[in-house]
Amino acid sequence: MGIAKMVWSMNKKKTAAPKIADAVKPSKVCAVLDHPQQGEKITAPHYTFRVGTIGEITRVEISLNTGPWQACRNSVGYWWYDWADYAAGKYQAAVRAQTKDGQVFTSEPCKFQVALAIEAKQPKTPKK
Repeated sequence: MGIAKMVWSMNKKKTAAPKIADAVKPSKVCAVLDHPQQGEKITAPHYTFRVGTIGEITRVEISLNTGPWQACRNSVGYWWYDWADYAAGKYQAAVRAQTKDGQVFTSEPCKFQVALAIEAKQPKTPKK
């Protein structure tokens, strides 16, 4: 096949560009649990969850193991939840966010694990 025929053949196979109306529009509002990440192992005795949001969010809450919703605090562009006094085991966390017009968005659960390090035994002091 000659060059001219090959170029003509390639031009003939072009498809029309997708219309703007057909394009998928990204969501303008969402909340995502950034930390912990799916499958993460927590080994610290205190942990702070971080939630990233897009859009005009006025309230964010977190639920651990489908328990009650706990309010998160907003600071430096993220929403935070401080967690302490937890036991080792498997957990899941979900977040929900509310817009100023009352719309509520809930995330899929994020599964993670807590594996607390066993405290080192203190050396025995010699008896006097």
